Amino acid sequence: MLQTILNQHNSYYSNLSGEGKKKFEFRVLEFLRSKSFVGRQDLVVTDEMRVLISASAIQLSFGLDDFKFSNLHTINIFPGIFHSKLYNASFKGLTTRDGVLSLSWENFKSGYANDTDKLNLGLHEMAHALHIDLNDKKRYSNHFSNYAPKWKRGVLNDFYRLKAGKVPFLRTYGSSNLYEFFAVCVEHFFELPEEFKARLPDLYGYTALLLNQDPSNASDDYKLRKDYTYVMPQVKETPLLLTDGTNSEQFNDEPTGKFQLFVRHKGVYVAMAMTVCGFLGIPVLFWFASVTVINTGVLLTILFGCGILGLLQWNFVKEYIDMAYHQFTMYAFVGFGITLLNLLLLLNYSINVNSYSQTYTVARKGYYNAVIIMDGKPNHALERNLNNYINNYAEEMLIESFKPIQAEITFDVGLLGFDKIRECRFY
Repeated sequence: MLQTILNQHNSYYSNLSGEGKKKFEFRVLEFLRSKSFVGRQDLVVTDEMRVLISASAIQLSFGLDDFKFSNLHTINIFPGIFHSKLYNASFKGLTTRDGVLSLSWENFKSGYANDTDKLNLGLHEMAHALHIDLNDKKRYSNHFSNYAPKWKRGVLNDFYRLKAGKVPFLRTYGSSNLYEFFAVCVEHFFELPEEFKARLPDLYGYTALLLNQDPSNASDDYKLRKDYTYVMPQVKETPLLLTDGTNSEQFNDEPTGKFQLFVRHKGVYVAMAMTVCGFLGIPVLFWFASVTVINTGVLLTILFGCGILGLLQWNFVKEYIDMAYHQFTMYAFVGFGITLLNLLLLLNYSINVNSYSQTYTVARKGYYNAVIIMDGKPNHALERNLNNYINNYAEEMLIESFKPIQAEITFDVGLLGFDKIRECRFY
C-alpha cells in the first residue's frame, strides 16, 4: 500500500532507485509513527493523508541525516482553507514554534498534482518546520546547522533583488522575510530544478548544498554531483567541498560574531526568561509606583516607550531566531519593557540629584481615610505617595478624618527627575 500511494502521487519517490526507495519508505514510516495526525472540521484522516504528508517531509530532508523534524509533533489536516483565531486570518498552511503544523488537504493535493507550477504547500510548510528545528542544535545534523548561516549570507543579494521585483522566476511572496524566502526557494527547487539552476545558479547551489541533494540529478537519487561546482568560486566565504553530513568536523566555522551566535542559539530562551522576569517584576513596579511621586499616566507612557524600544529589536532578532511576532511583542512589552522600566525607577530611587521642601494643606477623607490635598489642584500621585508615607513611617502623625492640617514635605529628586518623599512634618 505504501509503495502504491507514493508511486501514484509523489514523482520524487518514483524516480528513485530501488535502494533509494527503500530508504525513502523507511523514513516515511519512521516519520509517520512519530507524529500525531489530527483531522479538523470533521475530516477523517486516511492512510493516504498520513503517507503523503510524511513523504513531503522526507523529500525535503532526504539528503540529511536527521529527517524526523523533532520539534514537530502534531499535524492538523483541514479539508480546505481554515481560519486561525490566534492570528484572526485565514490560511492554507500554518507552522508554529510549538510544534504544530496545520494545512489544507485540498491545497496540499493540488501542490503535488502539478509538479511545475512552483506551488507546493507540503514542501512550503515542511520548510518552515525544518527552519524551526534548526534552533536546537541538539536535534539537528551538523551539516544543516553549519550550512544554514552560509545559505543565509549567500542568498541575501537574491532576496533583496526579489524585494525590488528583479527576480521574476521566484514568487514575490518570498520577499516577505527570509523564512518565507527559504520556503519559496524550496518549492521552486523541487518543482523546476533545471530552470532554477539556469536562472539563479548561485541560489540553486546554496540550496543544494544546504539540503545536501540535487533534484536535477534524478538519475542518481538526487545526490550532489561531485564534478559540479554548486556555488561560483568568487564567493569565497562559502565552501565548495561537498559533505554527506556525517563528518562533524567539516565546515564548523561560525557564521557571525559571538553575540549573533549567542542570539541565534539562545535568543529564544533569553526572551522567555526575560518575559517570566517581566511578569515577576510587576509587583516590583507597583512598589516603585508607591514610593515615587509619579502619575499613573506617566508611568504607563514610559512603559509603552520601553516596550517600543523592545520592538525595535525585531529587525535584528528576526534574522537570527525563529519567533512569531506576537510572541516577540509579549517579550518586548512584558519582558523587556517592564524590566527596563524597573531599572529606570531603581536608578531614580537610588540616586538623588536635588532636594526641596514644600508646605501643603492636607486631610484624610473617604471610606479608606485616604490623604487628599485641600488647597490648589489635586495631585493624586502625591496624595497616594503621602498616604503611603504616613501609613509606613509616620503612624503617630495620623490625621483625623476631615481635619485639615499643614504638612511640610521634604522631597528628594531622583536621577530621572521624579520625586520621593524623604520626610513629613505636620503642624
